[in-house]
Amino acid sequence: MNIEENTVLYDLKKVPLSSERTQRRKKRIRRLLMVLLCVLCLGLGIFLGRTSTYISKGGSSDSSAYEDIKQIMNRYWLYSDQYDDLDQELEDKALYGMTAFDFDPYTTYMSAEEMNSFSDSINGNYVGIGVEYTYVGNKGLIVRVFYSSPAEKAGLMAGDAIIKIDGTDVAGLSSDDIRALVLGIEGTDVILTIERGTETFDVAVTRGVVNSTVFAYTQDDYIVMELNSFGTTTCEECIKYLDAYPDFSKIIIDLRSNGGGYQGSVRDICGLFIGPNEVYLRQKGVDGKEAVDVTPNNSPYYQNLKKIVLLVSEDTASAAEVFAIALRERCEGVTIVGETTFGKGVIQTNRVLDNGGVIKLTSYYWYSPDGVSIDKVGIEPDVKVRMPDIYYQTYYEMEEDETYEYDSVSESVIVVQKALAYLGYEVDRTDGYFDESTAKALEAYKADNGLQVDQVLNEDTFSSIISLTRRQLANNRDKDPQFQKALEIINGD
Repeated sequence: MNIEENTVLYDLKKVPLSSERTQRRKKRIRRLLMVLLCVLCLGLGIFLGRTSTYISKGGSSDSSAYEDIKQIMNRYWLYSDQYDDLDQELEDKALYGMTAFDFDPYTTYMSAEEMNSFSDSINGNYVGIGVEYTYVGNKGLIVRVFYSSPAEKAGLMAGDAIIKIDGTDVAGLSSDDIRALVLGIEGTDVILTIERGTETFDVAVTRGVVNSTVFAYTQDDYIVMELNSFGTTTCEECIKYLDAYPDFSKIIIDLRSNGGGYQGSVRDICGLFIGPNEVYLRQKGVDGKEAVDVTPNNSPYYQNLKKIVLLVSEDTASAAEVFAIALRERCEGVTIVGETTFGKGVIQTNRVLDNGGVIKLTSYYWYSPDGVSIDKVGIEPDVKVRMPDIYYQTYYEMEEDETYEYDSVSESVIVVQKALAYLGYEVDRTDGYFDESTAKALEAYKADNGLQVDQVLNEDTFSSIISLTRRQLANNRDKDPQFQKALEIINGD
């Protein structure tokens, strides 16, 4: 068997969106049902094999249960014709089950296709338009537009809702379906039908190569750098920005929702800040022996930095935690602001199999340069600051005919109450009870945003409120308390 190894520090990003969670839950349920169906079919096959010669080939007593299941499913399963390669599908499902452990959610089998998507999600490099999106009310709501991406050049904004892609309605499509429609050949156009507030219009976006792991800019006398993941090009992207700002001595590095990346990448980026041949990581494997990993043999790239503020969140994980704690322990003038990080203190290695799939295997514990483990406890920030309540809220989609008004109760009302409070409207409660203050705030919002003025919450109003809220969360630093605290520290004496 040909096995290759590639060490990664990575945790799939935890996006607090109900639609994606629901999709993952449905996939798990489907897999469980498939396993149960396989077991049932196997039992039936064994029974029939013992009582008749119904199965004429491959059912001998010395054949494996796995081969029995493949034969039964191929010959007698009602839905077998729905798969181009049912044998491969069954093999993948068997391998998923072999590597599934409740106490270790990171060890898993990944098909070749999933591995490619996994790598794309770390590297942020692909041919597409350069947006992140989620579902709200059967619309693809854009939550982030990447810097210098085709989407930014076309004028798309966080908070825009994608209604159609090349004329195909996105209602009812999965995230994978939308991705397939948006990705394509470099230089080709995709036509998006966009809803922005009360406007609906078409935008032609020319697909291009997207590099989306880093974004930085300067303001006053400091740099703001957003590190979205630690991919293969992240260090080069960082250097590009640092080259452009050589005279700045203060930097805010935003690691919020950074789910990790490659060990080699975080090693190189740590070297930019803590210097050459410095221990940035300790690790211990199944043999119990400790090994150290050091930064590359080059000079610290950015020696002028006197103040560094790191922004972290509950979703800051894995390689991002390695980076944060290494800078805290090895750099002067570092302050961590935000919330306790995720606490992923283990390392996975990828071992490539003959079938093109990969076993992503938990292989090591990792420790900080000073020997601290953050596994399952995370990194406590120096200054703890929460975001507004709506930032943490799961969005529950509303149906087209669904409405709420005074004296009703709903999960959707909770979302709207928190969103309206964030947007500056007076709301007395956020428990889902539609009280008088909610009615008045909703009425005021509709008047301010060109909607039919009444006190009824419907699907269109819900989508409008969430769209504006996401736009504000993505773009309005004045309404970001964690960033405001970072500014206060960076500008202090």
